[in-house]
Amino acid sequence: MPHTPLETIKARKEATPAGLGFRMPAEWEPHEATWIGWPHNQTDWPGKFAPIPWVYAEIVRRLVPGEIVRVLAQPKVQSRARRILQRVGVVSSRVEFFNWPTNRGWTRDFGPLFLRRSGPRSEVAIARFRFNAWAKYPDWQKDDAVPERVAKSLGLRLFRPAAGGRAVSLEGGSIDV
Repeated sequence: MPHTPLETIKARKEATPAGLGFRMPAEWEPHEATWIGWPHNQTDWPGKFAPIPWVYAEIVRRLVPGEIVRVLAQPKVQSRARRILQRVGVVSSRVEFFNWPTNRGWTRDFGPLFLRRSGPRSEVAIARFRFNAWAKYPDWQKDDAVPERVAKSLGLRLFRPAAGGRAVSLEGGSIDV
Protein backbone atom coordinates (compact mmCIF):
# COMPACT_ATOMS: atom_id res chain seq x y z
CA MET A 1 0.00 0.00 0.00
CA PRO A 2 1.56 3.34 -1.02
CA HIS A 3 2.21 5.95 1.61
CA THR A 4 1.01 9.53 1.33
CA PRO A 5 3.96 11.94 1.27
CA LEU A 6 4.30 14.07 4.38
CA GLU A 7 4.11 17.23 2.24
CA THR A 8 0.68 16.15 0.93
CA ILE A 9 -0.62 15.52 4.44
CA LYS A 10 0.67 18.92 5.57
CA ALA A 11 -0.93 20.67 2.55
CA ARG A 12 -4.28 18.97 3.26
CA LYS A 13 -4.16 20.04 6.92
CA GLU A 14 -3.33 23.64 6.02
CA ALA A 15 -6.33 23.75 3.66
CA THR A 16 -8.77 22.86 6.44
CA PRO A 17 -10.52 25.53 8.51
CA ALA A 18 -8.40 24.54 11.53
CA GLY A 19 -5.26 24.72 9.42
CA LEU A 20 -6.29 28.24 8.39
CA GLY A 21 -6.76 29.28 12.03
CA PHE A 22 -10.54 28.86 12.34
CA ARG A 23 -12.30 27.28 15.30
CA MET A 24 -15.88 26.65 16.26
CA PRO A 25 -16.77 28.92 19.21
CA ALA A 26 -18.33 27.38 22.29
CA GLU A 27 -22.10 27.74 22.56
CA TRP A 28 -21.75 30.01 25.59
CA GLU A 29 -19.39 32.48 23.90
CA PRO A 30 -20.82 35.86 22.87
CA HIS A 31 -22.31 35.76 19.41
CA GLU A 32 -24.18 38.08 17.09
CA ALA A 33 -27.40 36.15 16.57
CA THR A 34 -29.38 32.97 17.07
CA TRP A 35 -30.96 31.41 13.98
CA ILE A 36 -34.28 29.58 14.29
CA GLY A 37 -36.68 28.04 11.82
CA TRP A 38 -40.21 29.05 12.74
CA PRO A 39 -42.29 25.89 13.35
CA HIS A 40 -44.61 25.08 10.46
CA ASN A 41 -44.54 21.33 9.89
CA GLN A 42 -47.32 20.01 12.10
CA THR A 43 -46.19 16.41 11.66
CA ASP A 44 -43.13 17.25 13.77
CA TRP A 45 -45.45 17.61 16.79
CA PRO A 46 -48.31 15.14 16.20
CA GLY A 47 -51.38 16.37 18.05
CA LYS A 48 -49.34 18.97 19.96
CA PHE A 49 -48.61 21.72 17.43
CA ALA A 50 -50.94 24.47 18.72
CA PRO A 51 -48.71 25.66 21.62
CA ILE A 52 -45.39 25.22 19.79
CA PRO A 53 -45.31 28.64 18.03
CA TRP A 54 -46.00 30.23 21.42
CA VAL A 55 -43.09 28.34 22.96
CA TYR A 56 -40.84 29.59 20.16
CA ALA A 57 -42.12 33.12 20.76
CA GLU A 58 -41.14 32.83 24.41
CA ILE A 59 -37.67 31.66 23.40
CA VAL A 60 -37.33 34.66 21.08
CA ARG A 61 -38.62 36.99 23.81
CA ARG A 62 -35.90 35.73 26.16
CA LEU A 63 -33.15 36.03 23.53
CA VAL A 64 -33.77 39.50 22.07
CA PRO A 65 -32.52 41.53 25.04
CA GLY A 66 -29.04 40.13 24.43
CA GLU A 67 -28.83 39.32 20.74
CA ILE A 68 -30.52 39.42 17.37
CA VAL A 69 -32.78 36.51 16.45
CA ARG A 70 -32.85 35.50 12.79
CA VAL A 71 -35.98 33.61 11.80
CA LEU A 72 -36.39 31.41 8.73
CA ALA A 73 -40.01 31.53 7.59
CA GLN A 74 -41.89 31.83 4.34
CA PRO A 75 -44.46 34.68 4.01
CA LYS A 76 -47.55 32.83 5.27
CA VAL A 77 -45.70 31.43 8.30
CA GLN A 78 -43.86 34.72 8.79
CA SER A 79 -47.13 36.63 9.07
CA ARG A 80 -48.36 34.31 11.83
CA ALA A 81 -44.99 34.45 13.58
CA ARG A 82 -45.00 38.27 13.60
CA ARG A 83 -48.47 38.33 15.17
CA ILE A 84 -47.49 35.88 17.91
CA LEU A 85 -44.21 37.68 18.61
CA GLN A 86 -46.06 40.98 18.89
CA ARG A 87 -48.58 39.46 21.31
CA VAL A 88 -45.83 38.25 23.65
CA GLY A 89 -44.10 41.64 23.57
CA VAL A 90 -41.04 40.89 21.44
CA VAL A 91 -39.11 43.97 20.32
CA SER A 92 -39.41 43.56 16.55
CA SER A 93 -36.27 45.58 15.79
CA ARG A 94 -34.24 42.68 17.25
CA VAL A 95 -35.83 40.05 14.98
CA GLU A 96 -34.78 39.57 11.35
CA PHE A 97 -36.87 37.39 9.05
CA PHE A 98 -35.43 35.48 6.12
CA ASN A 99 -37.94 34.35 3.50
CA TRP A 100 -36.36 30.96 2.89
CA PRO A 101 -38.21 27.66 2.65
CA THR A 102 -37.45 24.87 5.10
CA ASN A 103 -38.81 21.37 5.48
CA ARG A 104 -38.63 21.52 9.27
CA GLY A 105 -37.63 23.99 11.94
CA TRP A 106 -34.67 22.16 13.47
CA THR A 107 -31.97 24.68 12.56
CA ARG A 108 -29.59 23.23 15.14
CA ASP A 109 -29.50 20.10 13.00
CA PHE A 110 -29.32 21.55 9.47
CA GLY A 111 -28.20 25.14 9.91
CA PRO A 112 -24.75 26.58 9.36
CA LEU A 113 -21.95 25.94 11.82
CA PHE A 114 -20.21 29.26 12.35
CA LEU A 115 -16.44 29.36 12.60
CA ARG A 116 -14.25 32.17 13.88
CA ARG A 117 -10.66 33.14 13.22
CA SER A 118 -9.15 35.67 15.62
CA GLY A 119 -6.12 37.86 15.27
CA PRO A 120 -5.00 40.27 12.58
CA ARG A 121 -6.86 38.30 9.88
CA SER A 122 -10.06 37.85 11.89
CA GLU A 123 -12.94 36.34 9.96
CA VAL A 124 -16.23 34.53 10.44
CA ALA A 125 -16.95 31.62 8.11
CA ILE A 126 -19.37 28.72 7.83
CA ALA A 127 -18.75 24.97 7.87
CA ARG A 128 -21.41 23.50 5.64
CA PHE A 129 -22.02 19.83 6.31
CA ARG A 130 -24.50 17.80 4.29
CA PHE A 131 -27.85 17.25 5.99
CA ASN A 132 -30.02 14.26 5.08
CA ALA A 133 -32.82 14.46 7.69
CA TRP A 134 -31.33 11.63 9.72
CA ALA A 135 -32.01 9.39 6.67
CA LYS A 136 -35.56 9.30 8.05
CA TYR A 137 -37.57 11.77 5.93
CA PRO A 138 -37.79 12.06 2.16
CA ASP A 139 -38.13 15.86 2.32
CA TRP A 140 -34.89 17.45 3.47
CA GLN A 141 -33.52 19.29 0.44
CA LYS A 142 -34.80 22.73 1.54
CA ASP A 143 -33.14 22.31 4.94
CA ASP A 144 -29.90 21.18 3.31
CA ALA A 145 -29.75 24.42 1.27
CA VAL A 146 -29.85 26.76 4.29
CA PRO A 147 -26.09 26.99 5.05
CA GLU A 148 -25.36 28.22 1.50
CA ARG A 149 -28.16 30.77 1.75
CA VAL A 150 -26.79 32.08 5.05
CA ALA A 151 -23.23 32.29 3.70
CA LYS A 152 -24.40 34.16 0.61
CA SER A 153 -26.67 36.49 2.58
CA LEU A 154 -23.96 37.40 5.10
CA GLY A 155 -21.07 37.35 2.61
CA LEU A 156 -19.18 34.62 4.50
CA ARG A 157 -16.68 32.05 3.29
CA LEU A 158 -18.13 28.55 3.07
CA PHE A 159 -16.12 25.41 3.90
CA ARG A 160 -17.48 22.07 2.65
CA PRO A 161 -16.05 19.16 4.66
CA ALA A 162 -15.47 16.10 2.50
CA ALA A 163 -13.99 12.64 2.87
CA GLY A 164 -13.01 10.51 -0.07
CA GLY A 165 -14.38 13.15 -2.42
CA ARG A 166 -17.87 13.01 -0.86
CA ALA A 167 -19.67 15.54 1.33
CA VAL A 168 -19.67 14.67 5.02
CA SER A 169 -23.12 14.40 6.62
CA LEU A 170 -23.61 15.77 10.12
CA GLU A 171 -26.55 16.54 12.34
CA GLY A 172 -25.56 19.75 14.12
CA GLY A 173 -27.52 18.72 17.19
CA SER A 174 -25.16 15.80 17.66
CA ILE A 175 -22.19 17.96 18.63
CA ASP A 176 -21.43 20.17 21.61
CA VAL A 177 -18.75 22.81 21.68
